[in-house]
Amino acid sequence: MQKRVVKKYQKVVNLKSKKEKLDDSFFLSFWKIFDISLFSSSKVSLLKIIGENLDLGTKKYWIATVNPEFVMAAEKDRYFKQVLQKTSLNVIDGIGLIWARELERRFKIQDSRFLNKTKKFLLSFEVGIDVLKGKYKNQMASGADLILDLTKMAKEKNKKIFLLGGWGDRAKKTAEFLMSKFLISNNQIRWSEGEPGVNSEEVIKQINKFKPDILLVAYGMKRQELWIDKNLTNLDVGLVMGVGRSFDYYSGDLKRAPRVWRKIGMEWLYSLLKEPKRWRRQLALPKFVSKVLKNK
Repeated sequence: MQKRVVKKYQKVVNLKSKKEKLDDSFFLSFWKIFDISLFSSSKVSLLKIIGENLDLGTKKYWIATVNPEFVMAAEKDRYFKQVLQKTSLNVIDGIGLIWARELERRFKIQDSRFLNKTKKFLLSFEVGIDVLKGKYKNQMASGADLILDLTKMAKEKNKKIFLLGGWGDRAKKTAEFLMSKFLISNNQIRWSEGEPGVNSEEVIKQINKFKPDILLVAYGMKRQELWIDKNLTNLDVGLVMGVGRSFDYYSGDLKRAPRVWRKIGMEWLYSLLKEPKRWRRQLALPKFVSKVLKNK
């Protein structure tokens, strides 16, 4: 297992010297669910890795923020799963994955072979309560939160950011919000609404002319990852990350869940209550829970 992880993640930190080695704790920070490897250490550790790569000028460093919807979509679409296996780093963006990882750990401790269905259910419920209490909140990194972290980092390190997607003028309004909040200059940030308003060929020209250190793609789950996979070889970028609908929040077009909801990982429920039409997407969550329990 460790050899496979080493091979895939040699590029996570661009070593300053060929003699340098990643310590064992780094490789212990990965967890695999249904053939998708996830970085499952703290957000602080994640930001340290990102900062090191920005400092070193690493090119085409691809991060995917993965939640249970990603996992279930990958179960249905083999190509999408292969795409998620190509990234530089997959990070946990959803309490469902935190729950599944912790449940797996506790099953191993208690040896699930000797647990009946009732005990397994009670254990899964106990883990769920711990997750809702925010016990593991520091191990989750949402795309929306990372936008702020990366912008702050760009300000401190004098790096450039390009915002792509988000429908209409949401990339532009998000850029204006970030410039105001972090006092970054016009020279450090650019944006494009992308498809369908601007075709990919033109978008790639805009991106490569600017040569951003950070490219944030807001085309929505799966579509953004497929776009990155298709176009990454032609992009002159440093870090690239899909951020889903995050521009909706910072553009002011959609109110984000209050901090108390986010703290317990229930931002998805708040969004569902605000936009009931999203109920079909949320059907992936009970299916995910069921699949996790069946595999224990």
